[in-house]
Amino acid sequence: MFPLAGKTFPTTAEGLADAIRGALADVFTLPQGDDTVTASGGNFPDIDKLTIDLDGATVSATDLPPKPEPKGKRQPGPAVGRLAISGHPIRYQKSKVDVELTAKGVRFDFAKDKTGQPLLVLADANDGKAEASISKDDIQSLVTAVAGAAAKEQGVTIKDIQLDLTSNGPRSIAADVRVKARKLVMSGVLHLTGRADVDDDLNATLSDLSCTGEGAIGTLAAKFVQKYVQAYDGKRIPLMAFSLGDVALRDLTVDTKSGLRVTARFGSK
Repeated sequence: MFPLAGKTFPTTAEGLADAIRGALADVFTLPQGDDTVTASGGNFPDIDKLTIDLDGATVSATDLPPKPEPKGKRQPGPAVGRLAISGHPIRYQKSKVDVELTAKGVRFDFAKDKTGQPLLVLADANDGKAEASISKDDIQSLVTAVAGAAAKEQGVTIKDIQLDLTSNGPRSIAADVRVKARKLVMSGVLHLTGRADVDDDLNATLSDLSCTGEGAIGTLAAKFVQKYVQAYDGKRIPLMAFSLGDVALRDLTVDTKSGLRVTARFGSK
């Protein structure tokens, strides 16, 4: 499901591409050029291929906008032979997420939310596949940034991160992080734990975040790091660029061998 820029539903393929691009620009800092969204082939409202290229885009919004909810009566929108979305990578704060989505036989509806903002709702799709991944290095970089910012205030240096990710059910991942903390010649250990749960729109929501310390320096640093960590509790990190609308996820798998990789197929409910 995409919000659309403007106040009216687009009536041409070019207008559709412009409306999607304009709405994406409210959330992402997009790469230079006008090729972010292209709609080619067919006779509108039929489109042979709709491509959304978010390679190198950055999430610029501090907080993600709420999931758009269509209100009132819908009307038929474009039918797309092939939909392709890529983000290699999409940058979010201190991390990078790689996303890719493809589908055939896609049907969209036009709708509006409660404020009258036009929406493009994914109503049906055949043979859809979505994949999102975050490398272990990027997860470690995010943890280092969060822990390091807090520890630095106390003159503590963060180093030697050990990250362990495990699947905790089909849509849940548990994280266990041990970080060495040093101040002058003294050292200690920070122990951070938490979980992430993946929802139907392929967002990962962080929860149960905590930080404890071992040793004098670790205990000192943990008191300050915990305050920063708590700010991320409940944070929703997008693994995909838009809501999947009416279609249903199936065969969702979570792989934690080299970071976090989520794959799923989707189609008619």
